[in-house]
Amino acid sequence: MLNKLKNITNIRAKSVRKKTAARIAAVQVLYLYNISEINLENAIDDYLTNYQKCILKELDIKHLDMDLFNEIILYVRDNIKIIDSFISNNLSNKWKLERLSLTELNVIRLSVYELCVSSRFNSKTIINEYISIFETFSGNVDFANGILDRISKQRFDKNNE
Repeated sequence: MLNKLKNITNIRAKSVRKKTAARIAAVQVLYLYNISEINLENAIDDYLTNYQKCILKELDIKHLDMDLFNEIILYVRDNIKIIDSFISNNLSNKWKLERLSLTELNVIRLSVYELCVSSRFNSKTIINEYISIFETFSGNVDFANGILDRISKQRFDKNNE
């Protein structure tokens, strides 16, 4: 994964890398939260204390975008069942939610928020960013591109499960 991050460092401005770092950190924190018995706040503290240094060094930045990090991770945590239902409804007949790795699922969960709820960034930017993250974590890039493109064309209504 670290060699793939070096490629990101070479081509992206520091302000963009701070957002990339926030998204990667959110994927990792959600993974820790999903596999352990600790609450999200403890998972965040554990990540920031023990693992944040690595991503900052690899992306050659001093801080990740904490506003974006907190926004995306808290929204996903607070709406995870509805988000998972939305993802499941957008998978092809050949795919089930359970077939996704936990990392793939967390990348898609975060992208649902940024593509369908938040309007901070344009869809093309978000899709490209999450496909890069998918690739960094060795996910299937073609699958990621297809599902993210499908999801980006819809609006997420957290009142409809």
